[in-house]
Amino acid sequence: RPPAPSVDFRTRSVAAFFWGLKPTGGYGLEVVGITYAGGTARVILNLQSPRPGAIVTQALTSPYVILELERVSRVVFTEPSGRVLAEARE
Repeated sequence: RPPAPSVDFRTRSVAAFFWGLKPTGGYGLEVVGITYAGGTARVILNLQSPRPGAIVTQALTSPYVILELERVSRVVFTEPSGRVLAEARE
């Protein structure tokens, strides 16, 4: 297992989004953009679900993403439509 990357928390932030337990495979998260304004990072995510009838792994899955960002005091995760999925403050 490779060592965890080092992060300089004086200049960088780390944020994570956990989508929760899903009943099968075929679910995923895609980061489609990150913007910064006024001490806030907005992380835009595509939430991907399996199509009806898709052949998927029959196992519980838990999609997540962990990001290293510029130093911010607030992170907002949204869908491309702007709907807020989650937010966190330092």
